[in-house]
Amino acid sequence: MLLILWLLIVPMLIGILLNGILPIFRRTVGITFILGYLAYFGLFEIIAIPCMTRITYGAFGYCYRYFFASSIVLAVLGLTRLILVLVKKGPSFLSVFPGDTHAGAHELMSPRSDPKGLKLDYSVESRIYWGIFFVLLAVQMVLAVVMSSFDGDDAYYVVESLLAQQADVMNTIHPYTGISTSLDIRHAFAVITMWIAFVAKGSGVHSTIVAHSIIPLVVIPFVYLVYVEIGRILFRRRQEVIPVFMLVVSFLMMFGNVSIYTPATFFLMRTWQGKAMVANLVFPLILWIFLWLLEDIRETSGNGKLTWMQKVAPWFILTLVNMLSGICSSLGIVFGGGLVALYTLVLLFFRKKWTCLLGAFVSVIPSMIYVLVYMSLRGA
Repeated sequence: MLLILWLLIVPMLIGILLNGILPIFRRTVGITFILGYLAYFGLFEIIAIPCMTRITYGAFGYCYRYFFASSIVLAVLGLTRLILVLVKKGPSFLSVFPGDTHAGAHELMSPRSDPKGLKLDYSVESRIYWGIFFVLLAVQMVLAVVMSSFDGDDAYYVVESLLAQQADVMNTIHPYTGISTSLDIRHAFAVITMWIAFVAKGSGVHSTIVAHSIIPLVVIPFVYLVYVEIGRILFRRRQEVIPVFMLVVSFLMMFGNVSIYTPATFFLMRTWQGKAMVANLVFPLILWIFLWLLEDIRETSGNGKLTWMQKVAPWFILTLVNMLSGICSSLGIVFGGGLVALYTLVLLFFRKKWTCLLGAFVSVIPSMIYVLVYMSLRGA
């Protein structure tokens, strides 16, 4: 039950707290969950890195308490907003997630309505494709757990999580020898291991079990959720193609083990490692955000012009994605920033406004702070 709390309920409530910044037709369950998780991770980075670098003894104990209190406060605020919305707009699912509204006969027939921002009912054929995809998703999740792969990295990364859970340290005990050491700067800033330790301590489950048996059950469907959102933008006017797109992605993941270094191999065999999350979660998230920005250029949704806050929302989410890249891997900062620069250049061809450059610059400010702190400690 505690695993469900920390891995599903708390991120979802944080997402509900923040989803008011989204355009109405994007206030879906999926995007709300993604937003909540990104804010959840961003909050952890803000707390974990100062605790790790400034506190000498019992650093993880302080990190655990601070993050526990902060995330619970945000979750309570999200629950409060949920209750207020339901009271104001009525006890309906669509009151909280209006983006999940399905286009009815009126919207489809009216010349004044634009059903682009609404979801369409799938045909029988599309439902069959969705069924096949969910079967493949279930197979991948089950096999990722029952055929869990162990490699040399487990002796380092998983042990870091275990040491944090049991000894209240943050990268100051060498995983190979068990001897106290100075802060390992090279690996320390990728605090995904500390987040796994937080989930383990908060749920009372061993860190190794969380890493190998629990994290894949969360990350694998989460990655596919991001691809679903990518598909919704790519095939906005042909939504029946989305399940076929997801089947293609699923097959690429399942049969991508042509080398031990491919993203598909890391996705299914090293799911709990930060570099696997960078390649399979962070990069698709960046692509999704820029597809969102390209779609917003026309400012056409079923709800009229976008407000200022709704225009800023994708840049805010991109900032959280850049923070996630640093949580997963120090190199994620470099590659993530490179992708942002590349996609911003493409965006400028379609939207010739300096605000694109401003948004991209602001989104990488956390990455620049991350690099400055990293280099200062590395030099020290």
